[in-house]
Amino acid sequence: MKFLRRQPSPQKTPSSAVQTTEKSHPSPGVGRSVLWPMCQAYVVIFVLFLLLPLAAAAESGQRQWAGNWLVVGEGDEQLVWQLQADGTGFAYGFQPDGRLSHGFAISWKLEGDRVQVRTGASVRCNAGVVKVAFTGWSPVTLKFAVVDGRHWLQDGGALLSFQRRLASWTTPRAGSECPAIKS
Repeated sequence: MKFLRRQPSPQKTPSSAVQTTEKSHPSPGVGRSVLWPMCQAYVVIFVLFLLLPLAAAAESGQRQWAGNWLVVGEGDEQLVWQLQADGTGFAYGFQPDGRLSHGFAISWKLEGDRVQVRTGASVRCNAGVVKVAFTGWSPVTLKFAVVDGRHWLQDGGALLSFQRRLASWTTPRAGSECPAIKS
């Protein structure tokens, strides 16, 4: 008779006896890796909620100034400023008899109670015809402080007085007849 040899079975150890190197609580690195992105998200949302209303208010303020204005400036008889809400526009100067003397394309930006203006294309009246020349934007930025709803004070002391809106003003085009302004 042959004796069967019994193979030793693998010993089972209870789970409590198993030694692990894992800790029973999460390490500080795991907590940081979850909390840090959440904090960043909250900061981004908070900043957006602070900045978006400010940007909307600035755009709203610029929109309030948009339009065609009869403007009186120190040393000038009369001006017409065409201000578009997108920051573009024109400024025209007139002789004492009401005929166009000069003008410029402008780029303007309202920031709080400050306005920055740069001039570009030159508009002239030559033999009764509008002539336009664009030589680039001026490197000089004119800076104004908004005094109230009708006045801008230029750095250096010149005051622009926005008298009234001009509903019927149309932009003079190159080659067209020079416009005149009626007081």
